[in-house]
Amino acid sequence: MNFNFKEGIEVLERTPQTLEIFLAGLSDGWLQRNEGEGTWNVTEVIEHLIEGEKHNWIPRLEFMLQEGDSKPSPHLTVIHI
Repeated sequence: MNFNFKEGIEVLERTPQTLEIFLAGLSDGWLQRNEGEGTWNVTEVIEHLIEGEKHNWIPRLEFMLQEGDSKPSPHLTVIHI
């Protein structure tokens, strides 16, 4: 898949507002509940998104801005919480 900056920005720009709309005002019971062993709750998912942005998206975008699309990005980090 070829990454398209414009399309990526369209999604990334909407993420904070979308999460705010979905999660604002929910009790801790909703935010901390998971589906059982081996599943994540809402708070863990949000933390994962933040870590992914800091350690994957931003370094990959910086690399692409410097190198263009001439070579693949080495910034493919798997994050576990």
